[in-house]
Amino acid sequence: MAATTTLTTLLNGTKKHIVQCVILSADASELTDSVIYDFSADADAGTAAGVKIISARFENPTAAGQVFIEFDGGTDVMAVGCGVGDSHTSDYRYCGGLRNNATTPTGDITVSTLGLAIADQITVVLEIEKS
Repeated sequence: MAATTTLTTLLNGTKKHIVQCVILSADASELTDSVIYDFSADADAGTAAGVKIISARFENPTAAGQVFIEFDGGTDVMAVGCGVGDSHTSDYRYCGGLRNNATTPTGDITVSTLGLAIADQITVVLEIEKS
């Protein structure tokens, strides 16, 4: 059994989307480009290039691996990540948010992992601005 994600939408407004993603590793499998925000499924999304990450909260206190949040596109671009056993909040309000600078952006935001061990659990909460 591979690593799995459980997504919970905490808020989906016309300008803001907040999602919680819980990653659970049943074995040493990795996630690769698992969609955490699906632009095409959001009726209030605006434009693909207008999707920004305002903040990212990581809870990775015991996990052996790393987690990476990426903007999806023709060439994906890493937005923010979290290392081994780290928990922190990255807040980008001061600069207007992390802009989607993927080539040919789809508007999707994905999550990937590296180095997960059996029973690792990582929680990510993303605040996304839509324009």
